Amino acid sequence: MVAVCVGVCLLGAVALTLKAEEEYASTASLLLRPSSAFEPQRVVETNLQLAALPALAYQTAKQIPGMSGEEVEKAVTASQQGEADIIEIKATTNDPDKAAEIANVFAEEFISFRETEGERGPEGELAAKVQLVERAEPETSPVSPSTTRNVLFGGLIGLALGIGLALLLEQLDRRVKRQDDLPEVTGLPLLATVPKREAFDEKHLGRGSLSPAEAEIFLMLRANLRYFNVRKDIRSVLVTSAGPGEGKTMISLGLALGATMSGERVLLIEGDMRDPSLGSALQVNHAAGLSWLLSEPNAELSNAIATVNARDIAEIAGDATLDVVPSGPIPPNPTELVESNRMRELLAKAQSEYDFVVIDTPPILLVADAIPLVPMVSGVLAVSGLGVSTRTSANDLGEQLERMEAPTLGLIANFATNTGRSYDGYGYGRPPEWLTSKQNQQ
Repeated sequence: MVAVCVGVCLLGAVALTLKAEEEYASTASLLLRPSSAFEPQRVVETNLQLAALPALAYQTAKQIPGMSGEEVEKAVTASQQGEADIIEIKATTNDPDKAAEIANVFAEEFISFRETEGERGPEGELAAKVQLVERAEPETSPVSPSTTRNVLFGGLIGLALGIGLALLLEQLDRRVKRQDDLPEVTGLPLLATVPKREAFDEKHLGRGSLSPAEAEIFLMLRANLRYFNVRKDIRSVLVTSAGPGEGKTMISLGLALGATMSGERVLLIEGDMRDPSLGSALQVNHAAGLSWLLSEPNAELSNAIATVNARDIAEIAGDATLDVVPSGPIPPNPTELVESNRMRELLAKAQSEYDFVVIDTPPILLVADAIPLVPMVSGVLAVSGLGVSTRTSANDLGEQLERMEAPTLGLIANFATNTGRSYDGYGYGRPPEWLTSKQNQQ
């Protein structure tokens, strides 16, 4: 904002300078010789006031063809030079010869006016004698416009305007941008911070293999979840957020991937049956999914599971596989389906057959689909996208989970741009040896 404002003001200053008409100034100097009966400074001030009288301007205009009194009055200024008894008559116009002519004629008319109408003492002597000591000469350089001055002022104005607008926008922008602010705003403990990476973007979800460093982030997320809750057996986790676009689907996939790479048998359920994206990203069949399982009484969980090679998601996953239940065809009544006993039975069966179950759900503040699932899982993970989530929505998220007495495990700060650590290395900068050997064989 500051750079844009400075740039615009600089360009505006240059444009106005190029467009402005050149003006020239010429100055004639008058010397006052005050009488001993009068105070010198008072004499100078009196003469300056006399020089500002419209009558002098109109009298000067009579001596210069083609000029009016108003034009002369606008062109001429009278000022004292320092503390000396000298008055400068300065004329400014767009013609240097005309400026000099106006200044000289005005000075001569002023002298004549002073001799006839000037202030006199008790014995009739003039308060001061006036002498033209320097005639005005045409100047070759214009006094206006000044490119340097205009550009400098334009830059200063742009800087002040940009800083002011930036501060105003910062005050009006209610988005949470720092991970350190999230615990205070939401009232939830910060479990992990996930950096903003192109590979984590929704457009690249499941479409490219994560590097070892990127996969390590989700291994750490799974480890944090396990060891920060050592007294609780966490068999299933519900992942939600305050609103859309906060990256909860990527966090769900990453958490499931981290658990898979840790040697656990994992089931990832796409519980967002309103706006599903996980199944398409992983290129699994949608025909038999969660909505089909919940609407068909005789449907079997095994028939809705699609197995994905974890190596297609992360380079270091090896031969691990990830079981996924996509959302299935979009149903007309998703909330009723997740509230059903069928859903409770399905989750109970999944938790008995798998070490870890991850459920990706819709934003909890927008639709009610996630709410019935909260009592059915071991814990809830809240995702807040930095630069996306507002302070109001983040606060509402924490309050909603508190009102529901949800078993909240912690908060994940997503899209972090400054985490205070580097994610560019793996194993002190070296890839796994099995990966290196395979690359050498190829």
